[in-house]
Amino acid sequence: MALEIVRNEDFIEYFLFPNIDPDNEVEEDKILNDTLNQVIEISNNYTKKFIWHKDGVNFCARNRHSHLLNHENKEELPAHIYGISYFGDNIQDEWFIVSLLLHLTKEIHELIIRTCDSDGEFLLIEAADHLPQWANPETCEQRVYIYDGHVLLVENSSNTENVLPVKEAISKIRDDAKTYRVTKKFEEAIFERIQDFPESIEKNFHRQTVFVPIAVAALLHNNPQLIAPAVQAFCNRDPIDMKACRAMRYFPPENRVYTSVVFTKCLYAMIMHSNYLPDRRTGWQIPSSNSPHFKANLLGVKIACGFEILASQAKQSRVSIENDKEWIKYLESLKNRGYFKDLLEGSKGHQELLANAKVYYLQNFDDVKTTTRIGDEILNDMKQLDVNFEEFKKLEQSLPESDSDNWLNIAPEDLDEMLMKRYGIKDFFTKDSNANSPHLTEMLTDFLEQKSEYDGVDLNKNIPSTADNSAIHVAGGSIKTNNIDFDADAFSATVKNLLDFVIPEDKWDSQSDMSDYENDDDLLAKNIDELSKAHKKNKQENKSKKSNIDVYMEQMDRELANTTIGKSFETKAKPEKAEFDDGFDDIEDFQPVDIDMNAIKNMMESYQLQGASAGPTSNLLASLMAEEKKQNNE
Repeated sequence: MALEIVRNEDFIEYFLFPNIDPDNEVEEDKILNDTLNQVIEISNNYTKKFIWHKDGVNFCARNRHSHLLNHENKEELPAHIYGISYFGDNIQDEWFIVSLLLHLTKEIHELIIRTCDSDGEFLLIEAADHLPQWANPETCEQRVYIYDGHVLLVENSSNTENVLPVKEAISKIRDDAKTYRVTKKFEEAIFERIQDFPESIEKNFHRQTVFVPIAVAALLHNNPQLIAPAVQAFCNRDPIDMKACRAMRYFPPENRVYTSVVFTKCLYAMIMHSNYLPDRRTGWQIPSSNSPHFKANLLGVKIACGFEILASQAKQSRVSIENDKEWIKYLESLKNRGYFKDLLEGSKGHQELLANAKVYYLQNFDDVKTTTRIGDEILNDMKQLDVNFEEFKKLEQSLPESDSDNWLNIAPEDLDEMLMKRYGIKDFFTKDSNANSPHLTEMLTDFLEQKSEYDGVDLNKNIPSTADNSAIHVAGGSIKTNNIDFDADAFSATVKNLLDFVIPEDKWDSQSDMSDYENDDDLLAKNIDELSKAHKKNKQENKSKKSNIDVYMEQMDRELANTTIGKSFETKAKPEKAEFDDGFDDIEDFQPVDIDMNAIKNMMESYQLQGASAGPTSNLLASLMAEEKKQNNE
């Protein structure tokens, strides 16, 4: 088959809930059908110029008992209007449907809509940077709705993962919809994807003049939407389809006309990049590649082959539903679930329920026959259309020029700009925030102090709010309120191991034997005493003495300063004149390591090596900056 038989991805579902009194079952069907007709009328006007990549919008009414017709045991929903569309490779169709759903809630009073796709609550994914802290995939299922042109998020407790029943969510929205309105930035993230619809529909078109069989020209003139299945049938062709293309039974190449065809840019790119050279024995006369008409001829051949594939599959749809294996399985499942209510087979009530089940099956589960139905439509239209060859020849004189397809080629810098605009680094820091190296290293320190669970660090849970994270000033100093785990025994053992390791004197004072070394404890005490005096003189403003371990670590830094490792670190700026001479002539230019600068340098080098790919540094920065942004907003 040219198009895939089983389609379980790239779809969007939508549930439209009109305001129907749940206690008034008598009027339910009437209100539901009236709303359905209104929805269809508004949708037809909104989408009349749109070319769907795969499926258009389709709506069907479901009463409160329709859940019995589903394959799965889903919850019982209120009476609603249901639809599902497969958008394939063109995600723009999905967002166009979202814009339509928002438009419907503005036009139809009290209409509430829920929509999801193969990824789940995709509206939350689009606005992921602006979600409340409690929101995550486990707590947001069935909590996103559209009402009166706005997006609503029915709040959930952060400590529960219970799925909110649709009935309960709708009841809450009808009671007080404003309570569940999302933030302005959340809506802006959604509206940014749909802001140009429906005005920008034609901006996504590409018009091209081609040579096609006259029957193809007549079909496209009557129904421009047929270009989408024709392109997909050609691009997804298989060896069986190629046999039909060699025969060209329905669209022979003899009578061709020059006509203008409208594609979406996605469809045009697909067919242009699908390589194909027709068999000359079929009758195609293609000029050389240097000819100005080569493109129009080859593109016309591809379109004609797509229509031929669709028409050749039409005969496969002429199978009675009674012999459909899937229908037989579906009918058996309905019996097991008590759909027919023990009615006698053949009775009036049984026949009515059976007819409803057939309609429901054909509308919802008979997706296998999509291409064959289009083939039937093409053959039926060919019988009814009055094709006038002379009229098409006259129209050739007034055809619009083909659009430039330079948009297919994009410069690297333009691609970088597009990627940066769509996926690039966000402006996480506000103008008033501290975007400096000490601030970033402080954020890193706070991050490293958090406890990591099996699924990583939960910033929303572990990182306190701005108020909680502030320092408590006590007697001129400050202490952090963050609680940390401290193992006193392990810390003491580590310090002891460090102090037990003794660094000998510099080599200018040493001999080859061990007699020149003083007692380890005396040497350590001497070195600590010398460095303590120098440190006290150099840091007079610091009234508190450093601990022995701090002085010892500073001595180690000085020892390592001229090594390869030491030179790899960034150091603090050198003062104009040294204030003391500590006796280390070979490292007299020693400057302390700049911790903040090294942290920034290492992270930037790591980020640069990642290129445009995801990696540990970009993920860490995104988490830190996102949390910083939340705290600034609070």
